[in-house]
Amino acid sequence: MLNLTAACNHRGEGSTATKRVSVACLVGLLALAWSLVGPLAVGTAQAEPAPTCEAHLTPSLGGSCGDHKLELKLTNRYRVEFWDAFAGSDDSFHGLRTRVSAKYSYRDGVTLFGELQDARIWGLDSDTSGAGSLYRKWGGSRHMKKAQTTEMRQFWAEIRPIEGLSLRAGRQDIKLGTQAIYKEAAWKYLKIARASQRLVGTVGWTNVERSNDAVSGAYDTEDYHFYGFAGKPTTGVFESENAYETQDDIVYGGVSVTAKRGTWFDNTEVRPFFLGYKDDRAERSGGQPDGKVEIYTLGFSAIGVYPVGPGNFDLLLWGAGQAGNFNDDDHLAYALIGEAGYQFTDVWSSPWFRAGVNFASGDSNAGGGDHNTFFNMLPTNHLYYGFADQLAFQNLVDLIAQVKLKPHPRVGLNVMFHKFWMANSDDAQYFGTGAFNRENFGYGGNKAGANDFGEELDLVLDVKVHDHVSVQAGYARLWGGEIIRNQINIGERTKRDLDFGYLQVVFSY
Repeated sequence: MLNLTAACNHRGEGSTATKRVSVACLVGLLALAWSLVGPLAVGTAQAEPAPTCEAHLTPSLGGSCGDHKLELKLTNRYRVEFWDAFAGSDDSFHGLRTRVSAKYSYRDGVTLFGELQDARIWGLDSDTSGAGSLYRKWGGSRHMKKAQTTEMRQFWAEIRPIEGLSLRAGRQDIKLGTQAIYKEAAWKYLKIARASQRLVGTVGWTNVERSNDAVSGAYDTEDYHFYGFAGKPTTGVFESENAYETQDDIVYGGVSVTAKRGTWFDNTEVRPFFLGYKDDRAERSGGQPDGKVEIYTLGFSAIGVYPVGPGNFDLLLWGAGQAGNFNDDDHLAYALIGEAGYQFTDVWSSPWFRAGVNFASGDSNAGGGDHNTFFNMLPTNHLYYGFADQLAFQNLVDLIAQVKLKPHPRVGLNVMFHKFWMANSDDAQYFGTGAFNRENFGYGGNKAGANDFGEELDLVLDVKVHDHVSVQAGYARLWGGEIIRNQINIGERTKRDLDFGYLQVVFSY
């Protein structure tokens, strides 16, 4: 499997060759599935027998009968983005992301999965601001107005030797915190959109996203879910031309234990986790100038949804402490998150009111021999600290207020307000979402010189037009505070406020 994954990472001379290699890999997946994996899985004594039906022992395309099952999926996401991000000029660009995947399973014992992705962006002018400037800078076509890539984004094999245990190897997504998902909508939202990917995610909002060359395992019981992984992240996110190459000098991994709701406390899930991260890159390859980064994180999360009166009260607690070495300095930092809300379940539109604070420590003496700025690792920050993506979870205090409405089963509205401060004015204002290529550390910073960064209002409207078609529209407005005013005075910005809007359509088959 590892050799096959490496072959799929081989790049030809130009985009045509790259596409041929990627398509060949996907075809190879299917060939392996039918000719090799089936006989191998027969020898797995623990595999469950196929369900009895008229087509017993025959192939199944997306059905439940037969030993062999093949699922095919096609997803297209088109989005146009409008930006006016501190640059004194407004602009727009649009992107299309197409994914074709094949998933082959033999009984309940073996699964092979491959996903081919084609990602394209147009309209990247030289004065593009916001995310567009990052796509243009790192997209490869720096003298053109577009960025594109066609690659195998995922390619993994999984075995399930005993009930509840799964072992996976190959190129795969790792989204820490999404394990043990519940069927209720409120629980899904809290786990996926408010607790997961705080430190380990794929940045799925971007047009390219990232993946990992890794091994992972999970063991699921009635009361607990155990999960562990170890691997190396790929390039991607804003990097197009050299996307999905293994970043060999970055190694990370971790374990988590989820005590499912009701196991320790009624209607409450508790999850401790441990993570290790090591970046040995040289400065010319995106590393730190004076030394490596080696950080260990111990943390926990607790989520609860409790019936109270005419609705449900919810609570989210999250905390993490870090120790290690950062750029030849001793590293010691921490972060805390507390959020609470109440949803009226029997009222029209099921209004859900929430509020909370996200805190990540800063450094009061930057360059003083100790490093106390919390390290954000490889997260998906878009979910949490303003949809305009101007801040990382480092030296940050983010006070949030939120209202979610569901006026129709197919329509949802999310309104969020953020008030941003720096945890320490002597530290920097940080931005970024983790290492995404071989030239960039993944985080940058501007001198703060104050605490007030500003306020942001986010509006997102979701409409499920059809079972296979969804539409999303969003707008974000950031009113810059004293930090932005200081940056204007020294020429780092030309205007104080930011506007960002988008319209997105997703087709899924």
